[in-house]
Amino acid sequence: MRLLIVLILLGLMHATRSFTSGDAGTPAATSLGLGFVLLSAFFAGGVFKRFGLPRLTGYIAIGITAGPYVLGLLTPSMVTSLKLFNGVAIALIALTAGLEIELQRMRPLLRSIGYITLTAVVGTVILLAITVYLARDLLPFMVDMTTLQTVAVAGVLGAVMAAQSPAVVVALRDEAESDGPLTQTVLGVVVLADLVVILLFAVLSTLAKSTFGGGAGTDDGTSDVWLTIGNLAWEILGSMVVGVLVGVLFQLYVSFIAEGGALFILTVSFAVAEVGQRLALDPLLVALAAGMYVRNVTTGGDRVQKLIEATALPVYVVFFAVTGAGIHLDVLPLVGLPAGIFVATRAFGLLVGTRIGARLAKAPDVVERYAGFGLLPQAGLALALALLFSRTFPEFGSAASALVLGIVAINEIVAPVLYRVALVKSGEAGKGKRSASRIPDTVESTPAVQTVVVAPSEA
Repeated sequence: MRLLIVLILLGLMHATRSFTSGDAGTPAATSLGLGFVLLSAFFAGGVFKRFGLPRLTGYIAIGITAGPYVLGLLTPSMVTSLKLFNGVAIALIALTAGLEIELQRMRPLLRSIGYITLTAVVGTVILLAITVYLARDLLPFMVDMTTLQTVAVAGVLGAVMAAQSPAVVVALRDEAESDGPLTQTVLGVVVLADLVVILLFAVLSTLAKSTFGGGAGTDDGTSDVWLTIGNLAWEILGSMVVGVLVGVLFQLYVSFIAEGGALFILTVSFAVAEVGQRLALDPLLVALAAGMYVRNVTTGGDRVQKLIEATALPVYVVFFAVTGAGIHLDVLPLVGLPAGIFVATRAFGLLVGTRIGARLAKAPDVVERYAGFGLLPQAGLALALALLFSRTFPEFGSAASALVLGIVAINEIVAPVLYRVALVKSGEAGKGKRSASRIPDTVESTPAVQTVVVAPSEA
């Protein structure tokens, strides 16, 4: 029945688009795309669940199928407009991740998290950089570079390719209702890895720019290195301070105001995503710090988490569907061979590095065997760094970004399935408490979905 509904929705969207082909960029077309994505992705997730696959793989699959590079039911302008949900979803996911990081509870795992981050994440950055250098003949944009430039650019690309995805990790944890040392360790590593990758990218890209003659200094004599340090300090420390203030705001709201809490969470998440970027803050760090503050300093952690659980599902559905629609399938034939090499190298580095780190930390056997699979998924951060790389190196950035987009596309499709299997084999799936944010089997069991599904059709 779910598959039939998906096919009917695809047919209706095709029929509707045939009458509105010239209005693809209008608000009406965006509303149409939103309603279609929300309904079709939700039911496609149910179809994939019946086959033992993650629901979010179904969301991504419907986005790919309906997106600009397959059926074309969602045009590039529609996808761009719907990316408004990305910031809100990332903020909600980071807030959820922060609420899950209870320092007292995770203290026994901190040693494992630190070792795995060092051996798997940093080790994979180095391994990917070496691979890029050795495979430079397969990358046309590196042909005319000097040896020093090649080494510098390889380091930057290594950092970009190694990026993780807390969004996928949190979504799969919720869907599988998993809990335990594996789930908690993977969550801690991917959050810490985001910080490490951002720092490495900033430092390495500055050094790489200097090899092309773009790092001598600014008009007022301030070196690019010091400017980068200042920007990093503002982005990281500033984001954490603002995140604590947001956490205080959440605590005050849930303590003194009983009504409209879910809507308040959504509104603040939207503000964090949109305003934060304009202030050069990292929305992920802001929301993560807010969640950690609420969980570890206040008594409102459970109440804030319930408010998120009541509203997050529709946002997550649209987020992953739009992510699928944004996958550039057109670049895969162009970068297929090198992308395949780097995907395999990245997987080898993360899986082997995780085993080494877990063994050094004397982590539980389940962490050593399966945690590496939780580091494989990619999404928002890798895409953002690819775009930033393109702007930082305009001479060849677009070609390098196409390579990274191909790598992310492969990992988005394959990696969530592997981590879902790992959670099941570890025995941690089903150990978490089922809550409203866990994806239901029917639409009727989730009032939040009913409300949001109706809204686009009314618009």
